[in-house]
Amino acid sequence: MNKVILIFKKEILDAVRDSRTFFVCVITPFLLYPILFMVMGYFMQSEKTREARLIYKIGSINQSSMPTLLSHIESSQRFDIIEGEEPLTMFRIDKVKAVLEVKDKNKVVVYYDGADKESQNALKRIEKLISEYQNLIIKKRILKAGLTEEILKPIAVEKENIAPSKRMGGYFLGILIPYMLIIVAFQGAMRAAIDLTAGEKERKTIETLLVTDVKRGEIVIGKCLTVFVLALLSIISGLLGLVITMQSGFSIFTQIEKGFAFTIPWLSCLLMLIVMLPILWFFSSALIAIGSASRSIKQATTYGSYCLIVVIVLAVFSVLRITSPGRSIFLIPVLNTAILQQQILIGEVKGLNFLITMGSSIIYAGVAYLYAKHNFEKEEILLRS
Repeated sequence: MNKVILIFKKEILDAVRDSRTFFVCVITPFLLYPILFMVMGYFMQSEKTREARLIYKIGSINQSSMPTLLSHIESSQRFDIIEGEEPLTMFRIDKVKAVLEVKDKNKVVVYYDGADKESQNALKRIEKLISEYQNLIIKKRILKAGLTEEILKPIAVEKENIAPSKRMGGYFLGILIPYMLIIVAFQGAMRAAIDLTAGEKERKTIETLLVTDVKRGEIVIGKCLTVFVLALLSIISGLLGLVITMQSGFSIFTQIEKGFAFTIPWLSCLLMLIVMLPILWFFSSALIAIGSASRSIKQATTYGSYCLIVVIVLAVFSVLRITSPGRSIFLIPVLNTAILQQQILIGEVKGLNFLITMGSSIIYAGVAYLYAKHNFEKEEILLRS
């Protein structure tokens, strides 16, 4: 154990002295959340303000068949309406964002460009105004027939969200935070692991370490422990940056519904860190194995990038899912950790899911460690260049 500690001290000191590794593992995660969320908040607010001020140019065909509808749209003062005869021509020459064609007194066709965001926004405005116009016509007909407006809605439906504001805030945070923590952790681990393996190969310093009386398994544990600590620092730094972001008055969180409470209790932060521990060791061991089997830093970076794509895809699945996760989901590495963190953030952690996630992640971490140890025990793999 003393030799493992010596290897760890050596590697961690080398990593800390390397300003690039320290920046990637500590400084970048700390700045990531404030910069990312504040920039997103700024652009969201800017886009909302800009879109609200825009006056869209739209075309009108055969408007004489339904003049009251066009008058209703014009009264909104949100469109510049021009007359024409053919929709595609108006899109191409007049640069309109939508075309409203009156087929007959009961039918209207709205042409729009689905690949143009402004055209989609113009369509939404038109649909809202047409819906208002239809309601006005229906009300007039009902009143003319001597009936009351209540006939329009025989059943009143009200929606009431029973989830407290903290749970809703946790739900929204659960979409972003686990995904980003996992990516930050993997990137921090990859940078350190490649430098401790393929980097030592290129610097010709790994041979000096191998001729000592330290066992290969102890070397692997020391290197994995170094990468593990640096990846853990990345997560802690990222969480601190996140807390600062949520305490700021200007970020993406201010653009979300006011009923959300964006807070992460300290207990939730601790649980999220605990859940991440096995997957961090898995990342560390797997990347040490990849780096030790690579001939150069360039090759190790290439392999690591492929693994990063896999990690991103698995993390994205946690965001895209639309149903409650089944038990088998918690056997899939990375995905299980992300989903369990989501449940922690909304305060809905099930004991069995927690045990399955931790148990399976520990097994994967153990297998990855054994593979890394195997590479260090085979000099034909470790010393090839």
